[in-house]
Amino acid sequence: PYFVRLGVSHLYLSPVTEARPGSTHGYDVVDHNAVRTDFGGREGLDSLLDACHAAGLGVVFDWVPNHAGVGPRNAAWQDTLAYGPASPFAQHFDIDWHPLKPELDGKVLLPFLGRPYGEALDAGEITLVYDDGRFYAAYYDDRFALSPASYAALLTAALPHFERAEPYWDLKDLVGAYADLDPDARDKAEALRPRLEAWAEAAGLAWLDALTPEAVHAVLEAQRWRLSFWSTAGYEINYRRFFDINGLVGLRMEEPQVFWEAHRLLGELLAHPAATGVRIDHIDGLFDPHAYLDRLRELGARHVWVEKILAHGETLPDGWITEGTTGYGFMNDALHLQLPPGPDAEAAVDRAYRRFVPDAERWDRTARQSKRLVMGTALQSELFRLATDLDRLSEADYRTRDFTLEALREALEETVAAFDRYRTYLPYDPEDARPILEAAVQRAIRANPALEPSTFHFLTRAVLGDLRADLQDEGRAWTGRFQQYTAPVTAKGVEDTAFYRFLRLTALCEVGGEPERWGLAPDAFHARARFRALRYPKSLVATATHDHKRGEDTRTRLLALAAVPERWEETARALTEIGERHVGTVGGSPSDADAYLFFQTLAALWPEREASEPPLADRLWRYAQKAAREAKRCTSWISPDEAYEHALEAFVRGVTADPDTDAALAPLADEIARLGYGASVTQLVLKATTPGVPDFYQGTEWADLSLVDPDNRRPVDYAARAAGLDALAELLGAPDPDRVRALLEGRGDDAKLYLTARLLHLRRTHADAFAGGYRALDLDGPGADGWLAFAREPEEDGAPVVVVVPRHFGQRPDAAASLALPEDLAGFAWRCGLSGHPIPPDDTLDPATLPLPWAVLVPAG
Repeated sequence: PYFVRLGVSHLYLSPVTEARPGSTHGYDVVDHNAVRTDFGGREGLDSLLDACHAAGLGVVFDWVPNHAGVGPRNAAWQDTLAYGPASPFAQHFDIDWHPLKPELDGKVLLPFLGRPYGEALDAGEITLVYDDGRFYAAYYDDRFALSPASYAALLTAALPHFERAEPYWDLKDLVGAYADLDPDARDKAEALRPRLEAWAEAAGLAWLDALTPEAVHAVLEAQRWRLSFWSTAGYEINYRRFFDINGLVGLRMEEPQVFWEAHRLLGELLAHPAATGVRIDHIDGLFDPHAYLDRLRELGARHVWVEKILAHGETLPDGWITEGTTGYGFMNDALHLQLPPGPDAEAAVDRAYRRFVPDAERWDRTARQSKRLVMGTALQSELFRLATDLDRLSEADYRTRDFTLEALREALEETVAAFDRYRTYLPYDPEDARPILEAAVQRAIRANPALEPSTFHFLTRAVLGDLRADLQDEGRAWTGRFQQYTAPVTAKGVEDTAFYRFLRLTALCEVGGEPERWGLAPDAFHARARFRALRYPKSLVATATHDHKRGEDTRTRLLALAAVPERWEETARALTEIGERHVGTVGGSPSDADAYLFFQTLAALWPEREASEPPLADRLWRYAQKAAREAKRCTSWISPDEAYEHALEAFVRGVTADPDTDAALAPLADEIARLGYGASVTQLVLKATTPGVPDFYQGTEWADLSLVDPDNRRPVDYAARAAGLDALAELLGAPDPDRVRALLEGRGDDAKLYLTARLLHLRRTHADAFAGGYRALDLDGPGADGWLAFAREPEEDGAPVVVVVPRHFGQRPDAAASLALPEDLAGFAWRCGLSGHPIPPDDTLDPATLPLPWAVLVPAG
């Protein structure tokens, strides 16, 4: 009921499929065809769908096709571990059963141990357990199914425990039955399970505890898998992962049988009248996104959105059947539109950054180095496999066999590091892919003049499929894997490394962001909005997601630092002096970069220091630790430096609690809170009125002062929001200019809640206009650059909507500006849908005369 009264049209669910126990996000799916038990299972979901349908709400499902979570509850994964390639589920997972290391031939490397295998085994951390007719290796909460062909050796170890007991002869028969079992004879092995269950129930399992580490090791050596220390994954893992997460195994969704098997539940859900569409997670991880989207349409998905980060100048492939993306592009457009324009403004911010972080690198160098770093560590095994397979392709043709493995690996690494986007989509649209690949190769050659250019040229030919006829099939498979590799390298190298290293203005280091760029001219914003209206009118537009680096209102406060660079530099200097008191003797000082990131974040959150929950110091420390590990300079997830992190924690907590911090920080923090609030309102109005479907992340109808996950996934107090909406009911029904102005000047949660509800009401009452075209409107006068104006117009006859917002942090420009309304709009008497202010017919409009800097004008009457 609250969502209906707020004015939303659809619930946009996080993944509802069965996930690993305790999952806080649902993206570690263990069963694509079961609804999550913690959420009430299928019965609970059906109840939600029925309730939504009755209330007039649609439902959008978040679907995860690229990967699955491994673990005890993933029956398909456990079956694959038990039977290897003979398992009917083996083809579901993207596993290389014949990797380069001979010891892993026919096996899956399982890098889940917290320390080297021998140490874990000798310490008794790896045991053998029984459950429901199967034996498993156990490591804490993890389970790894044993091959039934190895049960004979295991059960033989039990014989001495039952020599004078009744179960002995049944056990003897079981040992014989399993000894005769072919490792691939899955049906026969499954047929033996009832006998094993009956014996285990009668005899008990105490004998398992008596197995020595040597006996356990002997059993493990006979498996279709090999347990290892987690740090080996970057070098030897032989299954594709989601990025570098060992617990998420890639799926071979390009296989039709795998697609249809994994989408049975989704097909059933889409038949419900409340089911509107699907959001596809990480589409760039799929081998063939084109074919996947085609099959989704066959499944019955009427509306599909793709989670996709677009590079500068990139658009979605023409062949994709989709409504558009999940809205990262708009998120960053709204930021850049509001930056102070001009090279002087950028230079001032850059100057402060380089004074505090003198060794800061340029963005392009930072991005390349970060991508090389992840390719040399967490994603090295995938790179080596690509290089080896490319070497095999070169060896197959006498014209190319002189290229060495090491030269090909270097060319691959440098080309991927120079890639300016997540991936290409060959074999589709090769005319689009060629210039992208060739540009990356040229950048790689310029950056590495000592490398032989002909190696890069062969690499280009291989990616584009310019190989001998009999190598085409193998070449296409290699190109697909290459494209699946550039995406995680970009994600881990740029989004999760470079964004925590390039800290000039951290507001711009957002998902899908381009922190090296500065500003977006109104004409460019209009052009992107027109394109969205024409090609993707139902694309999502977002300002906050579960993946954001900073909450939408945290981000606009950080953006406001660009408006006061000299004051920011002065404040950062004062914080540095305070910080010198809190440098510990162990671990040294935080790096300049980590301190600079902390100071920006502290400034953005400082006005709420008393109201923060959890306490601000706790939130800031957790964020600083994660950011430092992501940057991978002084500490990392792979190799945490405890001494450094101890020093960083003392610094963060010390500065936050220091009695002098408030005097040094409060004046600037209050100012950027005020300016950031104006930017946040402009952002909100644009999200609700530009082409596309606005996406409101959970709870952001109040101020969103969150940080990166898990901070942005804290529980939402919907009861308080519902009470706030009740209190605003009268004003929402009949906006009064004076009361609305006073509400917004208060800058409280109720102001944002009011604006959200009013904007959603306007979208509903003027649906034809917001589903129609987009027309840029020109402003004249010396202050014109401080405003943005446009009209939303129905495709056929109907009432238009005119939107006017300030670009510079919600402030009215000092210089005058006037909006000249086109002839077809000049005859309307208007009323501002936000404030209720009436405006008589005229051919010009002076934004300075409006009660609010933000106006959404609808025809009066």
